[in-house]
Parts: sequence; C-alpha cells; structure tokens
Amino acid sequence: MLDNVSIGNQILLLRKRNGFTQEELAEKLGISAQAISKWENGHTLPETAILPILAKLLNCSIDVMLSPVVFKEGTIIPFGKHHWRVLKADGNSALIITESVIEQRAYHEEFTEITWEHCDLRKYLNKQFYDTFDPLDRTRILETKLTDSHNAWYGTKWGNPTVDKIFLLSTNEVLQYFGDSGDLKNNKRWHYPGDHYVHDNPNALVLSDGLHCIEYGECISDQYNNARKALYHKIYNAGWDERTWWLRSPGIHLRHTNAIVGTKGELFVCGADVYMNDVGVRPTLWLSI
Repeated sequence: MLDNVSIGNQILLLRKRNGFTQEELAEKLGISAQAISKWENGHTLPETAILPILAKLLNCSIDVMLSPVVFKEGTIIPFGKHHWRVLKADGNSALIITESVIEQRAYHEEFTEITWEHCDLRKYLNKQFYDTFDPLDRTRILETKLTDSHNAWYGTKWGNPTVDKIFLLSTNEVLQYFGDSGDLKNNKRWHYPGDHYVHDNPNALVLSDGLHCIEYGECISDQYNNARKALYHKIYNAGWDERTWWLRSPGIHLRHTNAIVGTKGELFVCGADVYMNDVGVRPTLWLSI
C-alpha cells in the first residue's frame, strides 16, 4: 500500500534537489502549484498518467519517486543544500550530520577563553547557516537542549547548557554515534608511529605525515578512525580531501582550545586553538520526519 505522506516527502526532496519551486514544477507539468502542494503534504498522489513526466523532470525512476526516504542509522538523505548522515532515528525525529565538511571556519574569531555558549560558530550556525534553509525546511528543524561533560582527560569546564537549532557534536556524542573503543574512559592516549615532539617544546607534537603540528598532541586513535573521517570539496583544485572538523567540547588549555576530529579520524580531546580557520564544520541537527 502506498504511503501518501512518505511519497509526498520524497517528491518534495527530489523537487528541491533539482532546483524547482512548486510553481516552476507545476508550470512544466501543466497543473496548479496547489496540486504539487497537495502531493507534498500527503493529501493526494500524482495521477498515473503524469508519473513518467514527473520522474523525468525529477531525474529519477518512478520506483525511486514512489519510495519513501528511509530514516535509519547510517543512511544518507538530502536536506536543504547538503547530504546528511542519519546518526539516530527516534520515532518522529532523526539526528543528522552533514556527510562531509561543508566549509572551514574558526570556532571563535578571537584567541580567548570561550565556551560553546558564546562562541562565534554557534551564532553563525543558528543564524546565517540556519537561514540558508527555505521556510518549509526550517519548520522541520527542532530545537535541542544541549549539555556536555567536562573534558575527561584535562578537566576543562564545559560551560552552560544551551538551546539550539543547529549545533556541533560533543566528544561523547562522537563516541556514541561513531564507535567507542573505551580509550577515553580508560585514559588510553595514542601517538602515531613516527610522531615526534618538537625539540624545544615538549608539548608540541609533529604528526608523522609532517604536515602539521598539534599542541598537546595526544589523541584517541582506534578502529573507529575511518568512521570519523570527513571529506571536504577543494575550492581551488578538483576533487576532495580529508579535513579536521570541530566538536563543541572543550580542549585542554584554559578554554581557548576545542576538541576536533583529525584528518585521519583521530579524536583529539586535547583540541585545537579556537581561532584556527582551517578546521572544518559538520553541522548537526534534529529533524522532524
């Protein structure tokens, strides 16, 4: 039996993916925009005779068009201008994170003590980035109360709870949704073979790839590294490459560092300096489904 609501959601997602407004799609089909709205709201289904034309306009098969979007852990869904990975499906809502790094941006523009509550990245995600969604999509983004724990290795305080539409994962949530080897709980810290400390700074670790130096370089490096890796589309060169990405949990030093996931998928509980503008962003949100 066909599920009108699920099919309506699928038509809506496909329409947006192909850049049509309801009015534009209706004009191409020779019907009213109200008819499109009724499909997408699950009130009616397209007539059989119109299905081949609609599928061609939406660049898909009829079977795909009439199949519901599956919200289960690990599936990739389109929403807004990005593709998202489902981390958790919970009744009528799903926790989703962008499948790739969408941009590189500082956690906070000033090199100072800062928490998630007051950082520039939180303001950006909940204003400028949130505003990139159309009004209908914005109604599906749920408010979420966020808490966190202090840094498990260094005791750095997290700060106050917040209520957000768009947010970053915490260190504990990365372990929860991408896999937990128990190394954080057991205080097991890793260095890569070939890593070495800078001779005049015992707290500065040069990674074995020789490309960068991360202060206080201990990290969690385990069997879940590949799951935590994220790609970023290069601006000046074709293709994709791996990028670090911010978490909202505090790092090691006086609250001016924040936890990150490294290019190899390592979990740097020690963090990176908040003003670094070459760390990636993977927005996360709860979506009404």
